[in-house]
Amino acid sequence: MATVDYVHHLAFPKLSDSEVECLAGLATICSFKDGELVFQAGQRGLPFYVVESGEIAIVDESTDVSKTIVVHGRREFTGDVSLLTDRPAAISAYAKGDTRAYCVSPGELRRVIQEIPDLSDKLLEAFQTRRIMLERSGFVGVRVFGHLGDPDLTEIREFFDKNKVPHTWVDADEPDGQAAMKSLGVAPDQLPFVSCNRGTRSPRPTVTRLAECLGLKRQIRTEPFDLVIVGAGPAGLAAAVYGASEGLSTIVLDRFGPGGQAGTSSRIENYMGFPAGLTGADLANRGYLQALKFGAELVAPVEVRSISCEDKMHRLVLDDGQVVSGRTVLIATGATYQRLPVAGCERWDGAGIFYSCTSVHARSCKNGRAAVVGGGNSAGQAAMFLADHTAGATLLLRGGDIRKSMSDYLARRIENHEKIEVIRHVEVDAVEGDRTLRGLRLRKLTEGGTRELDCSAVFVFIGAQPRTGWLPPSIAVDAKGFILTGADAARSDHWPLTDREPCTVETTCPGVFAAGDVRSNTTKRVAFAVGDGALAVTCAHRVLAEI
Repeated sequence: MATVDYVHHLAFPKLSDSEVECLAGLATICSFKDGELVFQAGQRGLPFYVVESGEIAIVDESTDVSKTIVVHGRREFTGDVSLLTDRPAAISAYAKGDTRAYCVSPGELRRVIQEIPDLSDKLLEAFQTRRIMLERSGFVGVRVFGHLGDPDLTEIREFFDKNKVPHTWVDADEPDGQAAMKSLGVAPDQLPFVSCNRGTRSPRPTVTRLAECLGLKRQIRTEPFDLVIVGAGPAGLAAAVYGASEGLSTIVLDRFGPGGQAGTSSRIENYMGFPAGLTGADLANRGYLQALKFGAELVAPVEVRSISCEDKMHRLVLDDGQVVSGRTVLIATGATYQRLPVAGCERWDGAGIFYSCTSVHARSCKNGRAAVVGGGNSAGQAAMFLADHTAGATLLLRGGDIRKSMSDYLARRIENHEKIEVIRHVEVDAVEGDRTLRGLRLRKLTEGGTRELDCSAVFVFIGAQPRTGWLPPSIAVDAKGFILTGADAARSDHWPLTDREPCTVETTCPGVFAAGDVRSNTTKRVAFAVGDGALAVTCAHRVLAEI
């Protein structure tokens, strides 16, 4: 009970008289009659309301029957993380009795969060805790109809998870799901089907269409930014935090949402400052909100098609036709795991074969056994996570030493876990199944022959391929496609300047930097990527001073 009271206190604190007085100086007074709508789910650009008299009821209208979540009284306030992310509200609000409230504009709220530390901490803690409570309360939010194992459904749910969009999956194979589809007039050939805010419907939507449907997409200002960051993994988010906090106008562009490859990690335990560990999604969300706190902008989903430089101004053309200008640019697009080198296995992509491991993927095989291919930390963490959320996990290694690429603490846990089997010196020879994946045929590398392995899903963490295919020839890469920087860039004969050497993370294109897994000769660790991102901001300051 004490824990519940503490969480409620974090989520719904009362402001002190001095805090209210501070906010009142930035606000206008708004008056509402009993029952009057204060704001509606799906509305964006909302003010921040502090109740002066009367009450404001927060109402969930995502189902046919409205439900009051909480009622804010005097010196209490509305809002959650949507106020910071400039995304549409997930819930609605109505006045209870004649109500007066201080109305603080989004711009003034951002000033408060940046400039008044104690009040900022209280608001940020409340906003985050409220969203967590909402997600755990049975809140329906956006409804997603589809078949388990459909790769399109998997992508949609990954997108929602990464972008913290509250949603509920409705299983189209269950009687309740079929009844819900019938009531909405959803045909089987329209799956996956998404029912968005205020009745907007999207049959078989793309991620871009969903972003438009939910109000996540927006126009980017045409004025140049000091720093344009491509990629919202740990390197990109770290650069956004440091860049924005040091006064640089900063924007982050990402093809999917915050987190990058690290955001798909089921657990990170060796990142300094988090002794109990945390999920990659939690780490990414903290970094995302921290960047927003200091004034950085993040736009997703959007993909950069090309980059060019004219008169020391870099132009990035996006897939939706928008053009972003930056005085400096950071490439932090990261890397992806290589595809499983087995003929015909692409038919299972997203429907039994996965290249990341989140709760969305684990649900696809919760009643079966999972196979994990790879020997690094990502593979080890996936095996641990899957062992606790499925019937068990099998870790498949090409070599014989589990510690060759994996941290010792993680290797010991895997060796001692009763639901994890480690098979050494094997490769996947074939994927077997019909409508669903049933298992693997493994090739024995030391003794010859094959063996069968029953499993309902395969998680692959082998090798790394950098996301650099979109870059121009002026940005040199090594033999594997990773970006050359610093001394490597200077030695490549592509560095065009004679009056200075490239900065440590600067590419062969002056003013364009690279950080994290996409950079050549780096250590693939979250802490290394974060350090790269911070260093890129230092380099950006040097370049900006020369312009």
